[in-house]
Amino acid sequence: MELKLDNQLIDVCENNDVTVQQVIERVSDDLKDSKRVISEISVNGRIMAGMDDPVCAELTVGTCESVVLVSEEPRRLAHKVLYDIAEYMPKIHDALVETSNLIQSRKEADGLRMLEQVTSLWSELYQGFGNALIITGLDLDSAFVKGKSFTSINDDIQQLLENISELVQEQRFLELSDMLEYELAPKMPLVEEGIYQLVKEIEKGVN
Repeated sequence: MELKLDNQLIDVCENNDVTVQQVIERVSDDLKDSKRVISEISVNGRIMAGMDDPVCAELTVGTCESVVLVSEEPRRLAHKVLYDIAEYMPKIHDALVETSNLIQSRKEADGLRMLEQVTSLWSELYQGFGNALIITGLDLDSAFVKGKSFTSINDDIQQLLENISELVQEQRFLELSDMLEYELAPKMPLVEEGIYQLVKEIEKGVN
């Protein structure tokens, strides 16, 4: 198996029956000394979702052709993650409005499917957001949008998501539609602006 890190060939120390995931974990541990983290993983020319990707767990040193890894300084990675999350906010806003329109059109099944996709994406982005905050040590209270702290905006969204879950379970579709379009969707531009403020804070230390 060919193993590359930042465009440089590195030795594969493991036996043929060791999984690709274990190899990546070992490289990740080695990188800690240089204060870098793995930011991208490609296996046999295909980009993985992460080292926990099932492909990484299934393939072994003996059955895999190539693994290409890219590493970054943690704060730079956090900067990239936050920037990417911010760019998703308009898409989530539009998807919430579209979900509301589907429900209003009595296409509840289609609307609920889209809502599940949106909430799943939000959960994934939120996890990345939390990890970025841990890496950078940034405080949500350092960002204010329209006179409201980012912490307060975040709390409002979490409460809305809980309320939305209850409305779905109780099949109160009219209220659900209104909450998606008029309460949750308008929060997305606030989140976007708040994240860009945090990105600027990171840039002060990265540049």
